Amino acid sequence: MRKNQHLDITKHRIWKDRSINPEAKEIFAELYVEGFDRTIAHISIGKVQKQIKSIRNVAFRKNLKQLEDMGYIKFNEYDKGLYEYTIC
Repeated sequence: MRKNQHLDITKHRIWKDRSINPEAKEIFAELYVEGFDRTIAHISIGKVQKQIKSIRNVAFRKNLKQLEDMGYIKFNEYDKGLYEYTIC
């Protein structure tokens, strides 16, 4: 992170979006932190499971799809459980 940059997503529009479920919001926060200041970022389901213990790949993919449909991210699963994404 650059010296004068800081990460604060508390005012991001996703928190007021009632069409996004709470689990998807939590996933978005993880993706945002992981992909901060990058055009394209990569994440694995294993890394997400460290923060959200009960999530499985199918549910993770479903939440990513919801976030993509609502215009928050674009993602691609390039191998089972491995994803590349861009925050929109």
